[in-house]
Amino acid sequence: MSEFSESEIKEPTGEQQPGSGQASEVDSTLEADLRRLQEERDSLFEQVARVQADFRNAQKRLETEKQQAIQFANSRLITSLLPVIDNFERALETDASRADAASILKGMQIVYDQLLAVLRQQNVEVIAPQAGTPFDPNLHQALMQQPTEQYAEPTVTQLLQKGYALHGRMLRPAQVAVSRMS
Repeated sequence: MSEFSESEIKEPTGEQQPGSGQASEVDSTLEADLRRLQEERDSLFEQVARVQADFRNAQKRLETEKQQAIQFANSRLITSLLPVIDNFERALETDASRADAASILKGMQIVYDQLLAVLRQQNVEVIAPQAGTPFDPNLHQALMQQPTEQYAEPTVTQLLQKGYALHGRMLRPAQVAVSRMS
């Protein structure tokens, strides 16, 4: 059986009972804390949304800048080659009947030297191994072998075509003939 009789159990009424003022203060404090936390949460969600939007915009801007950099990457090289092209055009305008072969070759040599100077300014390295240079497959491409007793190791015997590197990165290996033990 129950320790309490029905007369001792009271139903809640709208009237405040002693000590219920503290409960309503706690309720209002909890409600105020809840509203404050909800406002803080909403504020944080807004901040996160702004940061995400800023990040997406930065990604789009970087992608656009990257595409433009790729598109115009060679503009400096091309600009530096324009004077060389101008000199070639001047040479082509020369009346061949009034110029001798020696002066034409001299002019071609000047323009060639100018072109190589521009390439050096752009960090292009010419790879032109001399005969007797040890063969290096990282720099040279062997197109043929020449029998010889002169070298024990594979060695360049003849340069067939110059190679080029840009900032140390191979653009085209030098094409060479390589020694072969007979």
